Amino acid sequence: MAVRPRAILVATALGALAVFAVVQDRVTADGARRYVALQRDAIAGRGHPVTVDEIMRPAIDRSVRQGLLWGGAVLVAGVGLAIAIGRTNPESRIPDPERRRP
Repeated sequence: MAVRPRAILVATALGALAVFAVVQDRVTADGARRYVALQRDAIAGRGHPVTVDEIMRPAIDRSVRQGLLWGGAVLVAGVGLAIAIGRTNPESRIPDPERRRP
């Protein structure tokens, strides 16, 4: 059974979306943990109070950038794989309508 480039592309798109979501979630969660730590320090008198926006806005921006970076890496790898398989597997190619079989 031949692997179809279209199936690889669909799986790649789903994988890239999942990677984006996981990375974005983890980086955002790190920002939330940082906010809590800074607020605890401020309450204990070891620092100044911070706002949620002050900490979370840069964390969310960073999380989206990192998510796009890693999701994009998955997407590029998957598209490259699909192209390589499409070139090496003649069964997976789209037939040329101008070319008729005898």
